[in-house]
Amino acid sequence: MSAEEKSRSRLLRWLQNLVVITVMALLVMKLLEVGIFNDRWGWQAAEREVVQKRFNENAMLARTEWLRQGKPPQITLQTQREDFQVRMNRQGWPGIDNGCLRLWQMLAGGRLHPRVELQSQQCWFWVATTDAEATLRLVYDARTGQLK
Repeated sequence: MSAEEKSRSRLLRWLQNLVVITVMALLVMKLLEVGIFNDRWGWQAAEREVVQKRFNENAMLARTEWLRQGKPPQITLQTQREDFQVRMNRQGWPGIDNGCLRLWQMLAGGRLHPRVELQSQQCWFWVATTDAEATLRLVYDARTGQLK
């Protein structure tokens, strides 16, 4: 094999490798786009469940503290991050008079920042998702102490 043929053969192998790497990179990018940006793997649903669970657990902790202290109008809720003064309602749940956004910050925490609205004595939370047309909606009912 002559030097020119060897050179041509190396160039052809190099071009083949470049094509293979480019195709692989495009496939990986497509998988990431489908999986991450369109949430086909359910990450947003999992995050919603975690936030909902944290909110409900902290509401239950506040109720437990309220009962332990003899049902005062206000208790101190100690979370992993900080302590909060929480006004309780007559049923023993964090009251909406704390403000819906403040309730979210105290009980849910986390990195989600919802749009908040008070409707018929309930706090409504809308959390934007990566899908521009979908929004998670959660409702806190202070009569039951549940975020659903």
